[in-house]
Amino acid sequence: MKLTKELKVSASMSDAYEGLSVIGCFSAVQDAITELMGELKIDGLTAKRKYNAFWVFVKNKVKFFKKVQWNEKFKVVCFISSKSLAKLNFDVYTTNLNNQPVFYARVEGCALDIDTQRIRKVSTVGVDDSITPEQPIMDVEFSKFDYDNLPALEQVKIRSTNIDMSHHTNNLEYLRFILNTYSVSELAQKPIKEIEVIYANQSFENDLLDVLKLSTPKKDAIILQKENKPVIKCEILF
Repeated sequence: MKLTKELKVSASMSDAYEGLSVIGCFSAVQDAITELMGELKIDGLTAKRKYNAFWVFVKNKVKFFKKVQWNEKFKVVCFISSKSLAKLNFDVYTTNLNNQPVFYARVEGCALDIDTQRIRKVSTVGVDDSITPEQPIMDVEFSKFDYDNLPALEQVKIRSTNIDMSHHTNNLEYLRFILNTYSVSELAQKPIKEIEVIYANQSFENDLLDVLKLSTPKKDAIILQKENKPVIKCEILF
């Protein structure tokens, strides 16, 4: 099954230069995936109420191709691109009205048991044989990256508005923490070509996260860690 919808770049999705922001892209990805899961009856609320589980994103990789401006429309196609015993990969492909690619995302997700916090087989949370993967539109592979001894930059505190319905920090909030390490002019001078995020651990309200960052001309590494343990690992390509 493919979810196809048309969106318009709203004011809340726009950046300082009147185009679709990186946050707006990630928000569109999250909304498309959760809407598709709702259509398939495997969404977060169903997992919680029916199966005593909740879904988490494990990895997220987005490649950016073309900018769309405020009030412009773009097309979103979302589908499951692979399925295994314990995870699903979701692909989100977006194009402008000229059918040119805007961005392409791949997200790996898995379900955790609410009581034990252990990974559940997807078959135990409603993913039956009727849910079959679609052929990917683009070849997107997750990277294996790790960094040690990154310089400490700042510290952020998880607040109530950062928390989602699973009572942990929402994925988009981590991206805000990451992007806030750049100035408006930096993001304009070095347009982001690719972002990959590994969600290593959860964080919760009132947690303090240390932000570590190493910058190079073409690639930055950012880690958000709690009590010296990584919560988020991120690599950004320019």
